[in-house]
Amino acid sequence: MKRLWKLLGMLLIAAFLMNLAVELASRKSLSSLADYVRGRPLVFLVNTLLVLIPFLPALFVKRKFFAAAAAGTAWMAAGVTNGVLLLFRTTPFTATDLRLVKYAAALLTTYFSWWQIVAGAASAAGTAALCVFIWKKAPVDSRPVNLTQSACVAAVGMAVIWGVLDLAMMSGLVAVRFGNIGQAYMDYGFPYCFANSVFNTGIARPEEYDRQVVAELEQEELVPENMDAGKGRDGRSPYPRPDSAKYGGPDIIMVQLESFFDPELWKKNPAEEDPIPFFRYLARQYPSGYLSVPSVGAGTANTEFECITGMNLDFFGPGEYPYKTVLQKTACESIAFTMREMGCRTHAIHNNEGTFYDRHKVFSQLGFETFTPIEYMYDITKNPMGWCRDEVLADEIIKTLDSSGEQDFIYAISVQGHGKYPSFAYYCEQLRDMDLFVEKLVYQLARREKPVVLVLYGDHLPGFEWSQEEMANGSLFQTQYVIWNNMKLPKVRRDLEAYQLTAHLLNLLDIHEGTMTRFHQHHLDEGGSDEEEYLEAMQVLEYDILYGEQEVYGGESPYEATRLQMGILPIVQKQTTHEQEKILVEGENFNGYSTICVNGKPVDTVLEGRGCLRANRVPYKEDEEITVWQIGRDKVPLGMARKEGGS
Repeated sequence: MKRLWKLLGMLLIAAFLMNLAVELASRKSLSSLADYVRGRPLVFLVNTLLVLIPFLPALFVKRKFFAAAAAGTAWMAAGVTNGVLLLFRTTPFTATDLRLVKYAAALLTTYFSWWQIVAGAASAAGTAALCVFIWKKAPVDSRPVNLTQSACVAAVGMAVIWGVLDLAMMSGLVAVRFGNIGQAYMDYGFPYCFANSVFNTGIARPEEYDRQVVAELEQEELVPENMDAGKGRDGRSPYPRPDSAKYGGPDIIMVQLESFFDPELWKKNPAEEDPIPFFRYLARQYPSGYLSVPSVGAGTANTEFECITGMNLDFFGPGEYPYKTVLQKTACESIAFTMREMGCRTHAIHNNEGTFYDRHKVFSQLGFETFTPIEYMYDITKNPMGWCRDEVLADEIIKTLDSSGEQDFIYAISVQGHGKYPSFAYYCEQLRDMDLFVEKLVYQLARREKPVVLVLYGDHLPGFEWSQEEMANGSLFQTQYVIWNNMKLPKVRRDLEAYQLTAHLLNLLDIHEGTMTRFHQHHLDEGGSDEEEYLEAMQVLEYDILYGEQEVYGGESPYEATRLQMGILPIVQKQTTHEQEKILVEGENFNGYSTICVNGKPVDTVLEGRGCLRANRVPYKEDEEITVWQIGRDKVPLGMARKEGGS
């Protein structure tokens, strides 16, 4: 038994050293590491105990050295991964990233050179070889393992670890929920924050959650009659109803601009010319303001989630992407569902892969009827880093409006401003292109007779190593928004949270539909008073809608996932011939992602024009079925062409 206690002490020392190594990999300097250890010694102790947990299996095996080495390797790999990610984004490594591995693999050549990829692969192979060597050569304990004694020692160790962790959370030494996840990792250490992201997902049940609380919320803040058509406490509405009765309501377009940010807000901005003159003009002439977003440097889908649903991401687990968790199987109230209820057609557009963040699945849970990703676009061009230029979105938006003939709601997500950035000058070049895209879109919309509202905003700051002290507005979590329109909406200047944007937009249009919309409008109309009560009530609502009894809907959600149509133009397979190992398919609206499949298996396909596809060296098979699918880089089929004619 004494021997096991001694071993536990040695494992604790190993955990202490490993904790130092992991934090050094994250903080990238000895001085920063020293400041952390000296400034937060108790937090460092909590993290050391957490690091110890994977070392405890060494108590139960004969290959104790190998078990400890394996635990150390796993921690070191996590620490290095965090350090590498922080080079390209300000969001640290969380458990959610493990759900995004397939997306990260597709972006390797964007962020890394080939020699870096080869070096990384060689390091991984070397680490695996070292583990095999340790397995074979490390000493093996000749004494039999006493499972009872080992279990007792491990149980005592876990009890101490659990007790210290529980005390640390109850005393506030470490936080359970993080507002700024990047700062949380610096304050509370990588092991604790990463472990928190593993186990802390979804929205915790609020202590005050019950049917009566939801009923009181509904009565006080959610009933439209109580809002008196958007009037504030003085009885006057700052949002006069626009005159759009002739058309039954305006078309509403929201464009989320990738990493779009005003460089003049960076105090060290070296740019001599303004890359966004047109956006700046719009911000002076139309409703505008700062937009507080939930992430910096990355996390597009989370800003998107807040804007579409009106829900605050702070109540979810650290680093969580609801697109990858709750929205995989749960339909959620959203601006798209609200606009559908008002008779709008709802569309999503994104000039990147449709499977990124599982948008091809999630958008149906959010109420969109059509989704046009890059796999359904034409005449695209790419920037030097391989991202699709945003100019294609202008044509896709107009095409979508023309295809409907009804009132439309369009949510578009741009990608051109995505990192990696070879230099700040390169980033400004992308901003200039994006500003030209905005100008083109506004001019195209301005020529249309129908009333239209266009919301433009950045999803987060670009992934540069900036500090908030370097920002003129004092924040790394603020972008800007502007609401262009041809309806003479009042030029309201108001700073908003991302989850308030659509409520503010609909307030301008005198629309008060949707639970989260009415909730936020009530708060905005009251002048933003009583912030703490506002946030507490918001958490109750979000929990009730996504995880609770849905009392706000009378016990059953009225929202069901839509049948999502991919693309606007139908892709049609007409005449198909297979002769002398060559397949020719004639049809309509083919593009570079149109792929011939034989009995469901893709074959190498050559695009010969929008009306013809060809595949060579394909042997004929009896009873074969030849189809055409839209397939992106990740090889996921998004939709099959409609068959017409013979073969």
